[in-house]
Amino acid sequence: MATKRKFIQSIPDELTDPITGLRASNETELSALLAYHHANSSIDWSRVNLHPLPYLSDKRPASEYINCSSPFFCEYPLFSNSETVDIWGQMPADLLSFSKSENRIVLIENKIGSKFTSAGTQLMRQAKFLEKSCFENRILIVLTSELFLSKGWYLNEMQEVIDKIEGVKVFAMHWEDIFNAIEFKS
Repeated sequence: MATKRKFIQSIPDELTDPITGLRASNETELSALLAYHHANSSIDWSRVNLHPLPYLSDKRPASEYINCSSPFFCEYPLFSNSETVDIWGQMPADLLSFSKSENRIVLIENKIGSKFTSAGTQLMRQAKFLEKSCFENRILIVLTSELFLSKGWYLNEMQEVIDKIEGVKVFAMHWEDIFNAIEFKS
């Protein structure tokens, strides 16, 4: 709990709801503000790094997969049918972006200290959704704090997806990079 509290305290004072002026304090609010700033082109995605596994072995700019021409949708339902409802049905994506013209889908799972849901199978189930999608470029990103990743959180689940699901690229992304890449307008 202390690590999560430390992360929440590190959220920039400027990262506030444009409607109420209140600061973000949980995953859902942070996801909404990321989508808002993305839609307003105030995030320089070239300044945000994606980290493949093994963690910290390499990095690439998020702009390779994320750009302002494709919006983010918050809590997007992972549509399912009778065959897939038990795998990913009833599980919305924190943030989902897709572009038919670029043949790319990006699912971001925002984690700020909580565990993966569905008895820990959430990330694998999201990867299976991406694997079955009609897109050629499938990207699954765990968005979290560098604090959590440095403690090894979420890395085992990410590695399991890499080991079992082909055709889905898996990355970690730091909230701290996003905070530093947002141009806060007064």
